[in-house]
Amino acid sequence: MGPLEAYRYLIEEISDPRVADWPLMASPFPVILVLLLYLIFVLHVGPNFMKNREPYSLHGLMIGYNVFVAAASGTVFYGLLTSGFTTNLSWGCEPVDFSYNPEPLSMARWVWWILLLKMLELGDTIIFVLRKKYNQTSFLHIYHHATTVSLSWIACKYAPGGMWTFIMMPNCMVHVIMYTYYLLACLGPEMQKRISPWKPYLTMLQLIQFVVMVIHTSQALMPSCEPTRKPLAYIYMFHVIVIFYMFWDFYKKAYLSKKSE
Repeated sequence: MGPLEAYRYLIEEISDPRVADWPLMASPFPVILVLLLYLIFVLHVGPNFMKNREPYSLHGLMIGYNVFVAAASGTVFYGLLTSGFTTNLSWGCEPVDFSYNPEPLSMARWVWWILLLKMLELGDTIIFVLRKKYNQTSFLHIYHHATTVSLSWIACKYAPGGMWTFIMMPNCMVHVIMYTYYLLACLGPEMQKRISPWKPYLTMLQLIQFVVMVIHTSQALMPSCEPTRKPLAYIYMFHVIVIFYMFWDFYKKAYLSKKSE
C-alpha cells in the first residue's frame, strides 16, 4: 500500500462517513495547520512580540473566557450524557453506533463540539503569552493542549460514540471545576488567597480523571470489545499514561516537595 492508498484508507474507508462533510473533518490538515500556528505563536512569535512590551491585563477577556469555557464544558457534558448514557448505553464496552438514528447522530455532533471546545482552549496559552506568564507555558501545558486537540479530532473522525465518549464526560466535569476556579482567581488577590489552598486538589482531580480514563478504555483491549477500534485504545491509553506521569511529576514538585520542606 503506497502513501496515497494508505491516506485514502485512513481518511475514507475506516472513518465515520457521517462526519466526512462536517467542518474540519474532511482531512486532518486544517487541524494540523491550527496546531502549527498555535505552536509558532506560543513558542516564537508571541514571546518575540511581547519582548519589549508591558504585559497586557486582559482582565475582562479572562473573565468572559473562563465563564464561556466552564459553561460550554457543562453543556457538552449534558449533551453527551443525554445522547445515550441516560437511555441505552452502559458504562461498559459499547461499540460505536454509526447509524443515522437520532441518539447516535446527536452523540457524534457533541464529539465534534468537543473538538471545537478543545481548539478554543488553546486560548489559555495565548493569554499566558500576552500576559507574559511564561512560567505557565510549560512543556506539560503546551503538550497537553496540542495532543488533546489531536485526540479530539481522531475521536470525532473514527469513533464519535459508544464507549469512546464516556471518557469525555469526566473531562468535561473537571474542566467545569477548573475554569470556575480560574474565574474566581480573576476576582482579585483576596479571592485568590481564599481559593489557593484548593489548587493542589485541582491537579489531584485531573490525576484521578486520567486513572478513570485508562481503566475504562482498557476494556477495548478485550478480544470481544471493539475489534476494529483497538488501535484507538492503544493511542489513547499511551497518551493518557504519558500525561498522567507528567501531571504527577508536576504535583510532586509543586506541592509534595513544599510539604517536605
